[in-house]
Amino acid sequence: MARKSFAEARVERLTWALLVLIFAVIYLLSDSVLASMPKWLVPLSGAVILLGSGLFQYSRRWRVSPITWIAGVIMLFFTFVSFYICPNASSL
Repeated sequence: MARKSFAEARVERLTWALLVLIFAVIYLLSDSVLASMPKWLVPLSGAVILLGSGLFQYSRRWRVSPITWIAGVIMLFFTFVSFYICPNASSL
């Protein structure tokens, strides 16, 4: 089994760091800001990061974990549900 290159490992670390950063910022926001924020914004940001990272890695012919694709598609599905099906729900 071939080892990952430094660049490939760096992209994966950046992907997970961005995900942690988004959820940390949301955790630190006040309740009034969270109440005014659209419910679909969080899953959309996660989907963009995961699927964007997957596409970037795939374009470089690096191996992309199936978890990256699955989690990105699930987050995109939750974005769709939050935006179109139940936009007034308190949370998913």
